[in-house]
Amino acid sequence: MRRAEFEVEGQELINDFLKEQPYGVLGTMGDDSYPRLTPIMYIHMPEQHALYFHSSRKGEKIEQLKKHPQASFNVSEMHALIPSHFVDPVFACPATTYFRSVHIRGTMSIVSDSAEKTKFFTAFMEKLQPEGGYEPFDWSMSGYAKQDAALFIYKLNIEDLTAKFKFGQNLPEKKHQMVKQGLADRQAPGDAETIAWMEKLDVRRCPFS
Repeated sequence: MRRAEFEVEGQELINDFLKEQPYGVLGTMGDDSYPRLTPIMYIHMPEQHALYFHSSRKGEKIEQLKKHPQASFNVSEMHALIPSHFVDPVFACPATTYFRSVHIRGTMSIVSDSAEKTKFFTAFMEKLQPEGGYEPFDWSMSGYAKQDAALFIYKLNIEDLTAKFKFGQNLPEKKHQMVKQGLADRQAPGDAETIAWMEKLDVRRCPFS
């Protein structure tokens, strides 16, 4: 059961998270009724309410999507391991992780419009190679035309999206402070950022709560 205190409704937080993450995991369904999970790079275009991907025109994933266009996609980032002794010197139960996660369900479709393809590839290269060093996409150029003929661009039209950002929102004030102090003392990679997220999502600090 999803804990309500960890759910995120702010679209800007979700869009920023999807923009900054390098890849996610695509879930498709095979003919044998087993799900297929594929780590894959993506582009989120909020204005299209869709995620975009590319792949070879051949392969198991493409064959599955032709038969079963419904798919799921998950993007997650673990920020910190929280040991039990941050808040309890005896019992292991409080041990947990703090993370951000977005889960999406929808229907896949092939992109055939040239302008839409150009928009995807431009955004994809800005993500993959922000320093540039290549010619802008022009499908009349032989190199790009050859690649276009070998690839499929497909998108997941978002029908359902849920986000869960877990940063101790369920903790009473005393334990919330104990976890922050434990992170500050530990100073492991990501701990400072985790403290910042704990403070950002702490409803007790929100004047409208």
